[in-house]
Amino acid sequence: MNCLTSHYAPLWEQVYDLEFAEQQWSQPANPRLPQDFWTNLTGTWTRHCALRSDYARRMALVEIDVLVAQALGLTLDELLLIYRVQFPVMQGYERDTWYDINGRIVFTNSKGLVGVGLPRKGAAKTPQTRIQTPDGKTDFGQFGWEDLWAYPDKAHPTPEGGQPKVPDGTVITQWVTDDTLPGGPRILERRYVAPFARASREEDYRVAWAFFQP
Repeated sequence: MNCLTSHYAPLWEQVYDLEFAEQQWSQPANPRLPQDFWTNLTGTWTRHCALRSDYARRMALVEIDVLVAQALGLTLDELLLIYRVQFPVMQGYERDTWYDINGRIVFTNSKGLVGVGLPRKGAAKTPQTRIQTPDGKTDFGQFGWEDLWAYPDKAHPTPEGGQPKVPDGTVITQWVTDDTLPGGPRILERRYVAPFARASREEDYRVAWAFFQP
């Protein structure tokens, strides 16, 4: 989670344990998780020693929550109660944060992640975006999330939270200006690949709890 750059190489090499490579996710069939991450870990730091995708980092935090709760002697119901009562803002973010098949956030309503993913609606100032479907059709424009996803009518909610407007395998490419590093602004290319899905923290807690149950 922390050893993201080469500056952390000495720390990584100090704490590395061979058992790291024997670990696995609590969801071994989840396509949005890098299932080979653990087996590829080595005592010598490389950029691949850190979790890089939004989805993988979120899942690591979920599993840490479960492991800490079990170490403290809490029950699953108590962990769920804490989440429901103490973290209403996080619940709201989870209900409207969407990940592509590679675990990248394609849209989020999180106030702490401004600029991450597509805007909700396309506008004149929205970065240039390309939508390329598997049949080769390509569209360019200032697209937003609602050009890719249809939310259900509030009177008829669905477990999936709506339905896609683009088929699986569609590639969305966005070109954004980044001015956060020395040397002035530069153009970054961001790519998202359908299908898109939300994550349920409560369901992930349940699965991880069963997986790590002592």
